[in-house]
Amino acid sequence: MKLYTFLFAGWSAVAACSAHAAFFTDDEAHNQIRQLKDRVSILEVSGKQQSETIKQQAEAMQEQIKIRKQQIREIFDLQAQIETQKIELRRLRGQDELLTHSLQEAQKQQRDYYIDLDARVRRLDKLEAATPTRPITP
Repeated sequence: MKLYTFLFAGWSAVAACSAHAAFFTDDEAHNQIRQLKDRVSILEVSGKQQSETIKQQAEAMQEQIKIRKQQIREIFDLQAQIETQKIELRRLRGQDELLTHSLQEAQKQQRDYYIDLDARVRRLDKLEAATPTRPITP
């Protein structure tokens, strides 16, 4: 029993020493609590700043998305105008070909008329040269 009492007393002493070493004094505890509160406050402020920064970046991205959508709409409008212009250009080229063909036909016809007229005038000249002139009698 003496052994148990001795062991009990020894463990009690060790436990008391270690328990006493584990506890802080009030000032130390208050200092650590104050430091933790300061760290939490700093982290909250930092978190709010980061949140605000992220919010601003999100708003900037949304604005860029709006701008990009507008640019895409404008590009589609320009593309539609280009297609309309291509269709109009093909129509005008076809019309140009028709007018060119008509002009060539008209020029050929005019040349044929000129050649025919020239041939007739030459025949008349030959007839006139072959016929004797009659004196005009009063």
